[in-house]
Amino acid sequence: MMRKREPIPRQMNPGPSEDKYQQEKKSDDGQHDHDALMSNINVFQKLFESTDKTWRHGYHWFYGRHLHRYQGKKNLAILEIGSFRGDSALAWKEYFGSNANIDMITYGGNNDHHKFDNPTINCANDESCGRIHTFYCDQSDAERLEKEVIAARPDGWDVVIDDGSHVPAHNIISFEVLWKHVRPGGVYVVEDIETSYYPKSTVYGYNYEAGISAAPPLNALSRFRQYVDVINRGYMGPSGHTFSLFEGDDTIMEIGFARNVMFVWKALNGTDSGGKSYDDYPQQPAILPGINLVHDTIKETYRGILLQLYCKM
Repeated sequence: MMRKREPIPRQMNPGPSEDKYQQEKKSDDGQHDHDALMSNINVFQKLFESTDKTWRHGYHWFYGRHLHRYQGKKNLAILEIGSFRGDSALAWKEYFGSNANIDMITYGGNNDHHKFDNPTINCANDESCGRIHTFYCDQSDAERLEKEVIAARPDGWDVVIDDGSHVPAHNIISFEVLWKHVRPGGVYVVEDIETSYYPKSTVYGYNYEAGISAAPPLNALSRFRQYVDVINRGYMGPSGHTFSLFEGDDTIMEIGFARNVMFVWKALNGTDSGGKSYDDYPQQPAILPGINLVHDTIKETYRGILLQLYCKM
């Protein structure tokens, strides 16, 4: 006896008009996102047109994408290392709003000629002083950074930008001292990383040695690439969580390398929909053969780098 065939259900495909509508909507949304992004980039370029952040380096292509999220943030604080005439300080105030606290570390000391009035932290509580404050400080002096800059802004900053001496070793010192004082969800930016490629050079009166194959602290890029290993230490085996390069590096959440500039984002506070914080991950990472050797191998690699550096001294 032959079985009666069951009718094959007809596949209900959306008609051409529905497909076209969805495609057009997706296209419109994508164009809107692109246009909004370009608008942010152009706004930044216009405000900073008197600085070399835009006309020389084209940093507006990156700042316009990443910093607009901080606009309008309550009690926003920004620190920039490297101030001379004050053009960028005034631009930051315009970009982030009059309520933002703009702190600048000057590299010219009392010889600077700023375009804003009363540029010292001593007038922080004086409304006539405004919200731009300067510090006369060497960014490579960790002790002075702690005593003079960090002590004056104990609640830290949302945005820190290193546009100071450009000496690679100074980039590292400043970052590892100031990072603990970047607020959750904040960003630390290092500009002019081109100097790490010069084997021997002079910048702002500093003689230094670096080069593409140089180990840190001679090459800042080499050091910041090592922070990627810190971010991924949860995948280094049972003792991987102990891997660290400096105090507070466990809050490095993300690193971005762009043209002549680096971005480092700090981990957010709070929990996700599952009730877990950023530090609660990874959860049960995959374990492959040889996992016990991973952490030891990385430690040995770093030990070799330090030995090479010591032999060159």
